[in-house]
Amino acid sequence: MYVRFCFFTGCRPSEAIALRWSDVAADLSQITFSSVIVRGEGGRKRCDGLKSQTRRDFPCNEQVQTILGEARSQNHSEIVFPSITGKPIQDGDFGKRHWHPVLKKTGIKQRKPYQMRHTFITLCLDTGIDAKDVAAWVGNSPQVIYQNYAGRNRGLSIPKL
Repeated sequence: MYVRFCFFTGCRPSEAIALRWSDVAADLSQITFSSVIVRGEGGRKRCDGLKSQTRRDFPCNEQVQTILGEARSQNHSEIVFPSITGKPIQDGDFGKRHWHPVLKKTGIKQRKPYQMRHTFITLCLDTGIDAKDVAAWVGNSPQVIYQNYAGRNRGLSIPKL
């Protein structure tokens, strides 16, 4: 569920692992990202605020609502996506134990779990959603979207003018 959630929201892994049910609307229609869990001196800690803003509201589509509904029915923790121990997922451990073995088994080139964010952004842009709207959903500026996420579309042909 955690992986599907990251692919379908484009949130940063640090935001997903910090997500609590109090950040999710009761009807699962909206998420308020307002904290992260990061590694620092003395280990991992929850920090208020996000990388580029204090908080960000994310409107949930049917796919995300389904994921959240499944998560709510399977755990009774305050954390939306707890680890097996009931604590927040450890991103490094997740990568070593789950992410990288799955990529290797499926023959997909190795990449970091952060790439789920890139995939969401790219797919949104490919469907024609304006970069400023995608940027608002993921907590970036349109400039950052174009600089870091929007790749060249190799399937383009020159239109008849």
